Amino acid sequence: MRKIQSPDLPQDLDVLTIDKVDDRSTYELVEFKNFPNSVYAEHVRFQEMRIKGVVFEDIQLPSSTWIDVVFENCDLTNLNLSMARFTRVEFVHCKLVGVDFDQATFNDVVFYQCQAPYSLFNLAEFQDVRFDQCLLKGANFIDANMTFLDFTNSVIEDVQFTGTSLSNIDLSQCDFTFIHAEENDLRGAIISPEQAVDLIEVFGLKVKYE
Repeated sequence: MRKIQSPDLPQDLDVLTIDKVDDRSTYELVEFKNFPNSVYAEHVRFQEMRIKGVVFEDIQLPSSTWIDVVFENCDLTNLNLSMARFTRVEFVHCKLVGVDFDQATFNDVVFYQCQAPYSLFNLAEFQDVRFDQCLLKGANFIDANMTFLDFTNSVIEDVQFTGTSLSNIDLSQCDFTFIHAEENDLRGAIISPEQAVDLIEVFGLKVKYE
C-alpha cells in the first residue's frame, strides 16, 4: 500500500455559517459547523476545509469537488455524492449509512472508524484509498476500479463486488463470511486461510475435515 497523502490544511480556519448552497458555488479556507437542510446543488467546490460535527439532512451534491477536506464526527446518512471527486480527504468517525458515492473518484482518501453500511460505490474509481476499521456491511462496489485500496480491519460482510477486480486487494484482515463476487473478480485477491474456506464453500465446493 502506497503512502496516502493527508489533507493540506492551515492550522486556523474561519468558521462559516451558510444559509443556502447554489450550483457551482465555491467554499474554501473555512470550517463548517452547520449545513442547511434540503439542498440540491451541482458542481459545488469545497477546498481546504474542516467539517466537524455536522448533520447533513436531505442533501444532494452530485458532481461536487472536495480537495483537502476533513470530515470529523459528521452524519452524512443518505447524502447524494454521486459523481463527486475527492482528493486528499479524510472521513473520521463519520456516519455514512446509505451514502450514494456512485461514479465518484477517490484519490488519497481515508475512511477511519466510519459506519457505512449499505453505502453505494458502484462504478467508482479508487486510487490510494484506505478503509480503516470501518463497517461496510451490505455496501455495493459493483463495477468499481480499485488501485492501491486497503480494507484494514473492516467489516465487509455481504458486500457486493460483482464486476470489480480484487486483484492485489488485501482482505485478509477483514471480517466477512460471505461476499458477492464472481470467480474472476476474486482472482489475485489476498485472503486468510479461514476466509479461503468460506469462499470455497460459496462457490459450491465442500471442505472435508479429517
